[in-house]
Amino acid sequence: MIETLTIYMEDSRPLKWDFDFSTHGTIQLTNLFLEEEEVPFWIQLSYCQCPACTLDTEIYPICPVAEVLSGYARDLAHRQSFERVKVDVYQTDAAKITLENIPLQNVVSELVRLAVFQYECPIGRHVKPAMTELPPFPTNDQILQAVAKAFSEDMPRRGKARDIEPHELMEQLHDLFGNLCVRLESMGSGDAHLNGIVILHSLASLFTLSAPELVAAVSTTDPGHGWPEAVEPQSL
Repeated sequence: MIETLTIYMEDSRPLKWDFDFSTHGTIQLTNLFLEEEEVPFWIQLSYCQCPACTLDTEIYPICPVAEVLSGYARDLAHRQSFERVKVDVYQTDAAKITLENIPLQNVVSELVRLAVFQYECPIGRHVKPAMTELPPFPTNDQILQAVAKAFSEDMPRRGKARDIEPHELMEQLHDLFGNLCVRLESMGSGDAHLNGIVILHSLASLFTLSAPELVAAVSTTDPGHGWPEAVEPQSL
């Protein structure tokens, strides 16, 4: 599991974000800047709450995904998506990974992926078991395979997406990513924080167009083959 991400940019101090994952792959937040500040309107659950969200605003006043994203939104509010950065990825169960010359929007995309699929979002948790198997900074193909695997017959029942069809989940994800863009659109003058969301929105659209083929391909894959090694994230 990812423990810490440190981002190095040429014109500023390094940015560091800490994560604490449970044994089931769920993020436990450790150092949000909101802890001692007034909660901004855009992370409140009642603001742009997704139609498929099952959380009660009385119990969960904060959107869990927006809560995670608030940890980096302030730092990256004025950064551009095309900026290239170096990233150190520290893991609890593996060696440190260093990624060189990565587009900043891809770093944001990874943070969004973790927030949506590995925290408390009732939409993203449909495919969380498959997502937790992915390496840090997975490729677009690996993400698509993970979503497909969640619906495949090869997925153990405890981790299989139940009570929802692939097209229904994709519609819910489209709403989710669209609402995240609305939540963050007023943050600063940069576009890195928005384009990182757009990358995953585009992947959800791609899955919608090819879901039967992707699920069939994953279901017929040798279950002992495992995931291919991650390579540098690619822009869509």
